Amino acid sequence: MGDTFIISGLREKRSSIAGRIMELRREAERLEADLFHIDAVLRLYDVEPADIPTKGRVPVRSSYFGRNEITRRIYDALRTQGAICAVDIAAQAMRDKGLDPAADRKLRTNFAQRFLTSLHDLRKAGRIERIGNGKGVRWRLVATVDDAATGG
Repeated sequence: MGDTFIISGLREKRSSIAGRIMELRREAERLEADLFHIDAVLRLYDVEPADIPTKGRVPVRSSYFGRNEITRRIYDALRTQGAICAVDIAAQAMRDKGLDPAADRKLRTNFAQRFLTSLHDLRKAGRIERIGNGKGVRWRLVATVDDAATGG
């Protein structure tokens, strides 16, 4: 049989995937056991676990950013530039980290999405406001009563 390299590679890949599935099943069993015990304690306090909504996917922290770094970068850009665009501050963050925004489109999109998520969270908290819609959307700090009184 002349395709021994192909067969060998497929065998290795299958073995790897099957091992990962077994690992994930063990983790799922452990998590289900943990959940069972937590539910039992909740019932002791007359809380019905079925009434607690299940959270969606937990966001994965980026290795490129430290804790609260994205929010700090947003506030810095807002203070210096007034109004900002998520794509612009994402590109600047990439350059600051020695990455080329033009070379890695996927990473640039990931950075921009992380900044957009933080901008939306800050908007929900009432700290910033959105200017416009769509691709040209910009963001600025919300004017406070103190700003209006001092004319700034």
